[in-house]
Amino acid sequence: MSRYIFKRLISSIVVLFIIITVSLWITRQAPSNPCLKERETNTCACVAENKLDRPVFPIYTSIPLVGADSCDLWSRSSGGEVGPVKILGVSQWGETQHAEYLKTLGSGSLGNAMKSDRTVIEMLASGLPFTLQLGIQALIIALLIGIPSGLLAGLKQNQPQDYALMTFAMLGVSIPNFVLGPLLISLFALELGWFKPGGWSGFQDSILPSITLGLYYAAYIARLTRGGMLEIVRKDFIRTARAKGLTEQTVVMRHALKGAMLPVVSYLGPAFAAMLTGSVVVEEIFGIPGVGRHFVLSAINRDYNLVLGTIIMYSTVLVFLNLAVDILYTFLDPQVSYDD
Repeated sequence: MSRYIFKRLISSIVVLFIIITVSLWITRQAPSNPCLKERETNTCACVAENKLDRPVFPIYTSIPLVGADSCDLWSRSSGGEVGPVKILGVSQWGETQHAEYLKTLGSGSLGNAMKSDRTVIEMLASGLPFTLQLGIQALIIALLIGIPSGLLAGLKQNQPQDYALMTFAMLGVSIPNFVLGPLLISLFALELGWFKPGGWSGFQDSILPSITLGLYYAAYIARLTRGGMLEIVRKDFIRTARAKGLTEQTVVMRHALKGAMLPVVSYLGPAFAAMLTGSVVVEEIFGIPGVGRHFVLSAINRDYNLVLGTIIMYSTVLVFLNLAVDILYTFLDPQVSYDD
């Protein structure tokens, strides 16, 4: 197991490196210049401070910065002409934006936000507690609704309970959260007055957004649990348990439940990561000051450092949650082993 975990950690680092590299290249391809925003009075100084005057990679054509014609870009300062493809030597690798950003990450930093006086870590840390609380509550709601519904539907296959629960599950999957959120606000906030329509000042304000985010995944978990239960109840060891005279509750809780949860456990890692990333829309609908708001504003303002920091945070969560799910899988299914 330890050898497997070590291999997965190495592969996870490689995956994160590829994500960082691709994301850095994509952000730099935007036909704009973040230093042209009204906050910056000296465009060239901003370009130089954020290393935007350098090539992104050792292989490049030109530096696509709008409004930076008067700045001392790398292609001009090195005596080259803008346009033809150039390949830098090994000694010039450290002059690229890619190398500079890797050095920043190696120092334990995500850089400074380009549109704020704070660092990227400070901005993400200010919104992360709200996003984490929203994601955890949504996951709890999804599990509390999805697992019992799926178990009941699996045990009552092709009966009215099964059809009713799967109908609601289909509705949950079909209705997007940007539709469900305003509907819940209209009913429970504006009509009944039970909750505030937006903002976050306490636990009560997190209930509607958590339901909005969690119902979609509750529907998926219900369907996965039903499928797992239908598969496991046909196994020989379940027939043997029933033949021994065990009660149906004992058969389900002691023998069937663990096997039925395997598809759900496989889904939990990506699901929780998707809840964190998918909370961007929900946070905007309910006015929650989470990471999603920073991500949206950074994309609008072309704040490269904040965009990359958010991508790295989400990617890290997804990669290591998948690793945790794989390890948890071995405890639920004795047939799965990662030992050599």
